Amino acid sequence: MSLRWRDRRKQLFARAAGRDPAKPAAARNAKSNGAELRRDWSAPRRAPRRPLAWTPIFAAAVISLLALTALRLSILRARYALGAVLQHETELLARERSAAVDVREARDPHKLRDLAAQRGFGRPGRVIDLADEARNR
Repeated sequence: MSLRWRDRRKQLFARAAGRDPAKPAAARNAKSNGAELRRDWSAPRRAPRRPLAWTPIFAAAVISLLALTALRLSILRARYALGAVLQHETELLARERSAAVDVREARDPHKLRDLAAQRGFGRPGRVIDLADEARNR
């Protein structure tokens, strides 16, 4: 740090503290009538510190963090529920495919012919048309 900058810094800090930078330290420490201790009303006034000023901000931060945690937990629960629903849907789709295969097998004419032959069904020897008999009466 250069000497010039160090001297300039001393002046700036002395003015901020309300001291006259031109006075030597011995003269500043000497007893006086208290004029140098009086407040400089031209300087900007700093608001007094209030220890409770940060409390609402801190409380809002804690509440928002708790809300964020609750939201993340609800998302996690929803994902687990979605996984269970997807698994159930997969099982239902497999059952639907199996049922479709069973229906197609039941409609197969070759299989129906073999099944009818096993159970004793055959071609009819005589066909009675009920519509003709109803007209004849």
